Amino acid sequence: MSVQAHRTNPVVSGLRTVGYAAGDIDSALGEPITGTAEWDAFTASWEDLALDPFMADGGDYRLRRYSEFDCTADEVRLLPHRAYEQAKEINRLNGGVRRLFEPFSDQVAHGPVAHTLLSWCARQLDETEDRGPRTWYAQVFQNRILARPGTAGKPTPEGVHRDGVDYVFTVVIDRKGITGGTSSLYEALPDGRHGKRIVSVEMAPPGGFLFNDDERTFHGVTPVVPVDGETEGYRDTFIAVLSRRD
Repeated sequence: MSVQAHRTNPVVSGLRTVGYAAGDIDSALGEPITGTAEWDAFTASWEDLALDPFMADGGDYRLRRYSEFDCTADEVRLLPHRAYEQAKEINRLNGGVRRLFEPFSDQVAHGPVAHTLLSWCARQLDETEDRGPRTWYAQVFQNRILARPGTAGKPTPEGVHRDGVDYVFTVVIDRKGITGGTSSLYEALPDGRHGKRIVSVEMAPPGGFLFNDDERTFHGVTPVVPVDGETEGYRDTFIAVLSRRD
């Protein structure tokens, strides 16, 4: 693929040159997905997430579901449900534990929106790496982070971190009655620590996204707190961490 071809795709160009891309998903897809009946059904499923019972900080501010997929640019296949695992070296808060979350509902797991997002991710990564089509292993979360008076919700309770995968794709589905929730990326240093901040973005719903190279960057998100007068707010995200299958 020519250099000029990469330059016409800002997502591919960003991933290749600086290790990240940000934008809104409608523009990236080239057609609207937010605001459609399929999107409305997809986003309604965030009202049916389960409390994360594995928070080592004792927090009750994260609700989620989790499923895994194999995805290519043309096909997305749901994998058998199993526990999510991370090494303690990767996730110093919740790592080292087999975390068996509730899976996606059938409507979400087999629905058009999740499949569109994941196949789009595969297509961007195939172009980014310029090695031809491949299968990408996607570990995918639906997250809701709650904010209550006197209690901040932490989108990244483990702090600034990497996920130990190849790429991370985050879409903000909704945010209501909160401030905070700003995402930042940091350069990854050769000694395994993070260096200077590269960028900070506050992704706007519906469909604001951040796509980053997990080998080249660390990421973190500021806590969310309710705005004055609100008894509870939240930030909803769809997060896919993607790894090369081969």
